Amino acid sequence: MRHLTDGREVVMDVVQGERPREFLMTGHPDAAASLHPHELVSLAAGFLRTGRDEVRFLWHDGGTWSTVRMARQVAPTGRPAALVTYAPANLPFRVTDREVDILTLVALGLTNGQISERLGTSPRTVSTQVERLLTKLDQRTRGGLAALVVDSALIRLPVPGGTDDVPSIGPVEVERGTATTEDPRRTPSRQRLRQRRFLLGTVVPSRGPVSPDGVEAARGSTLAIEQVNQRGGIGGRLIEHLLVEVDMTNPDAVRESFESLFDQEVDAITTSYVNAENPFVLDMVADFGRPFLHVATFEEQVELVRQEPTRYGMVFQTCPSETHYGSGLVRFLDQLVAQGMWQPRARRIVTIEVDALSTHTTNETFIKSADQSGWRIHDVIRVPIGLRSWSDVVRRVAAADPDVVMITHFVAGDVVALQAALHAARIEALVYHVYGASIPEFAERLGDVAEGVIWSSVTGLYDDTLGDRFRQAYLQRFGAAPGWAQASAAYDQVGLLASAWAATDSHSPGEVIRYMRQSAYRGLNGVYYLGAPGQASRGYPDEVADPSLGQAQMVYQYQGGSARALSPATNGDLRNFRLPAVGS
Repeated sequence: MRHLTDGREVVMDVVQGERPREFLMTGHPDAAASLHPHELVSLAAGFLRTGRDEVRFLWHDGGTWSTVRMARQVAPTGRPAALVTYAPANLPFRVTDREVDILTLVALGLTNGQISERLGTSPRTVSTQVERLLTKLDQRTRGGLAALVVDSALIRLPVPGGTDDVPSIGPVEVERGTATTEDPRRTPSRQRLRQRRFLLGTVVPSRGPVSPDGVEAARGSTLAIEQVNQRGGIGGRLIEHLLVEVDMTNPDAVRESFESLFDQEVDAITTSYVNAENPFVLDMVADFGRPFLHVATFEEQVELVRQEPTRYGMVFQTCPSETHYGSGLVRFLDQLVAQGMWQPRARRIVTIEVDALSTHTTNETFIKSADQSGWRIHDVIRVPIGLRSWSDVVRRVAAADPDVVMITHFVAGDVVALQAALHAARIEALVYHVYGASIPEFAERLGDVAEGVIWSSVTGLYDDTLGDRFRQAYLQRFGAAPGWAQASAAYDQVGLLASAWAATDSHSPGEVIRYMRQSAYRGLNGVYYLGAPGQASRGYPDEVADPSLGQAQMVYQYQGGSARALSPATNGDLRNFRLPAVGS
């Protein structure tokens, strides 16, 4: 079907291999219901009641789009009849299903606020979608957009949200005139919304320098969704997973990945720490208005949510922030000394940090904590991602002669190379990694060189029954053991959302977000309570004294190729500590 609007040809292409079907509607809908879609037959009956000679529109049967033309004729019997012609068709201009909803409601004169109420989204999201459609369809104003939609027969039926309080143009009159509005097979739009699947979008950095982390996150979220669906979903509704792989060092690719999920109108988005190095993501998800869960471990972004809760109220950091890593190290060292398990020579610490936005752990909290316990931060070495030679860094560390080297780096290849260089140089110090050593590649590539390495994570897999069960399921599903942070963190994000969807029985972003703020969830990596200002998990023991209300800052040590939990006492045993050998 072809239409012309302002000289621009609008084409609705019939799906290849499909032929238009038609039927003549003369009486009660049941006469034709056995041969054609019941809802379309009902609409034909409604058309006969309008008195119009012809109506064109888009019709969605829940699975495919069809172009529909209804024309008034006289049957051979002399009775009024409707000739209905319909065919499966591809949407023009590459518009999405949700964009058709937006176009229909814009053409009917609804405001962004009214549209958002019907679609269960935010006015800001609708505004963004309208702006995108103006660009996509080469229109300057909403009026031009509405004219294009009407002239091109892009009005969809059923009208999203129903026909109440909208103008009586042709397609609307057809739906209002439908004879079987109470037929259970024509469920209201909002009821259909409640019955549809939940769409979960996940952005993982499985391309580029942090790809091992991305693979872990992808697998963890996939396993969680598969398990929910195997149990029958959420009230009988399955979770559909839209997984987008991206190189987080490419901002354009990151932006496109989120826009692709917005276009699909997902119910929520999860990610690892893609937003940490791409802070514009927070404004994108704020405009979108749906729940966004991340593990950026970045207090600066938590503070943004804390300061502007209305704007960023859908953003949840499902882990504590990086600000307590330093104090956690000091606490661990003091425990070792107090129990006579290790004695420092000079109480001197050197920190090595990758020069990234979210990894500056040598902060005021760390420095103050160290000073109070008699430790001194002797040097802070910042390194770029992808450093080719570590010789200068190792020489600088050796010159400081530290008791402890604290490494904050999240790129697996770099962390492995740095650890190997420190080992080869026979640096006589405890090596304590912040997060980076949790990646499976660390122990796999280093082998015996990883022996004795200590590492910590504010979102670490607990070494308990739930953790054991997860590790077994992960190994069976993917043929490899999970790491100790990202896979279980991603798994827990799905669990958080699934519990909220189940409790609210709703796709409504507002209802889901309110539930997530008001409830606590026990996951693989601890207890998630996201109701505090900033909407981040609280860390135990730095932010909350009760381990049942927070996520423990886990400390592990590699021994015999496996990680052993040392701290805190609620989740590990410091007596398992082994003094590492020096060098190779």
